[in-house]
Amino acid sequence: MSLPKLLATTKEGRRVYPLRLVVNGRLLNEIHIDPHFEEKHPYMNDEKIFAIVQNLNNRRFIPQVRKGD
Repeated sequence: MSLPKLLATTKEGRRVYPLRLVVNGRLLNEIHIDPHFEEKHPYMNDEKIFAIVQNLNNRRFIPQVRKGD
């Protein structure tokens, strides 16, 4: 799947793309991609991240218990 048109870039540099998927019964309409990964992971890009996230569609995940909760 190709990357959709960029909706916005936040003042922090996050890129916002439209997205339509359901995870754990919740509808998600946007994906915000933070550029922090670019320095240490030059092989990764927005298109690859978008494709990975698409694989979460219609899936259910059991939340993990965090220490201290």
